[in-house]
Amino acid sequence: MLFSSISFLFFFLPAVLLLYFIIPNRTYKNCILLISSLLFYAWGEPKFVFLMIGSILFNYIVGILLDFLEKKQNKKLVLTAAIIVNISMLFVFKYLGFTCQIINGLIESLHLKPLETLNLVMPIGISFYTFQTITYIVDVYRQKTPAQKNIINVGLYITFFPQLIAGPIVRYHDINMQIVNRKESFDKVSEGLQRFIVGLSKKILIANNLAIVCDNIYSTDFFAYGTMTAWIAAISYALQIYYDFSGYSDMAIGLAKIFGFDLLENFNYPYAATSVTDFWRRWHISLTNFFRDYVYIPLGGNRKGKARTMLNRISVFFLTGLWHGAAWHFVGWGLLHGLTMVAERFCKLHEKAKGFFGLIYRIITLTLITIFWVIFRNGIDKYVWRTISKMFGVNYTWFSSKTQEIVDTNLYWFECDTKFFIVLILAISFCFPWWNKIKLPTSKVFTNTLYLAKCVVLIVLFILCAAFLANDTYNPFIYFRF
Repeated sequence: MLFSSISFLFFFLPAVLLLYFIIPNRTYKNCILLISSLLFYAWGEPKFVFLMIGSILFNYIVGILLDFLEKKQNKKLVLTAAIIVNISMLFVFKYLGFTCQIINGLIESLHLKPLETLNLVMPIGISFYTFQTITYIVDVYRQKTPAQKNIINVGLYITFFPQLIAGPIVRYHDINMQIVNRKESFDKVSEGLQRFIVGLSKKILIANNLAIVCDNIYSTDFFAYGTMTAWIAAISYALQIYYDFSGYSDMAIGLAKIFGFDLLENFNYPYAATSVTDFWRRWHISLTNFFRDYVYIPLGGNRKGKARTMLNRISVFFLTGLWHGAAWHFVGWGLLHGLTMVAERFCKLHEKAKGFFGLIYRIITLTLITIFWVIFRNGIDKYVWRTISKMFGVNYTWFSSKTQEIVDTNLYWFECDTKFFIVLILAISFCFPWWNKIKLPTSKVFTNTLYLAKCVVLIVLFILCAAFLANDTYNPFIYFRF
């Protein structure tokens, strides 16, 4: 089930809210949320809900066992086995086919009979909830939090439907007390609804409209468009994936707040970054924090010399790319980010990127990130390199011939109508927190007027989103596939 669907907005969510708020007891409220989360998941993945229930039972038992054992060696053994089981489940569904392809490539080079590959359907959200199970058992092992004795609460942590499918990745020690003791309020419900509508608008009104142009350009014959159109497609996708994923995160955070939970932010204006390193402090923050706390620091972080720091960082971004998908272009995308960050660290660009050079390096950063997104979306083959070279006019002129000019111009104006340019301008504008520098009057009259205007805008946005959904003009969230 999608947040951006009629069935969720007008049937599932109202029913869950009604049941949740008429039941006074905290334990029963958690039961309602757990059952609702399993139903939410079963709506699109009925057969895989049993896999999730098995994961809940397994990690619940592991947590109890880690709490019960006294010897550190025994605890470490149980933790290692549990992590292997959790990662193995993810590996089978997400990476087994990719691994078989690699092995078959090696076998075929030796002129031997290739292995039979399995085409398994990957459960939606498995990367997210697998990481959450790992944070739970690791937090118990590190004694950051005691094991949860109530299996309902463990199940709720793993399956909580607002962030079940596409995050943000919630670490257990950040939310364990809220599961047991939280307070709902009118202010939280109001703030949550506002945040949800903003996220829904990002997805429906901005990301989906950018996706139409981007998809149409990239599905066109490579030789049918020129430099200008190549840049339009690249920028559109960079903005699409940001508004798509940050929109989902906004909806998740908003929904959680309605139920009394405070989730950590997952985005902080990533395209306002001063460097690629800064970009990853702002983009998919929950994933960055996960790899920092559970991979980078255990590997030694930056405490064991420059060479080890470089290796650790590259290892983390190799895993970051692989986490996004079982394909070489995802790995390449992750390694490109990792290598760029290593270069920034050892060239000390954070110290030099000030004043005019700082502005120039911001432009370079955005350009690099946009190019990396082209690889992320289109894979690694001769056409993606030709597309990138075309973006910079290498071996291509703006219009290679009169015929090319006609084709490119027609494509350009046919796909990029007035609505697209309005959406594009708005998308670029809202990527940067410029309004934070605006000083507004603090009088009560102005504050009340501003609040009323905000409510009107949000209502209009919700109506527009509902109208788009009624016409069935929406796409699944990009991060569902990861």
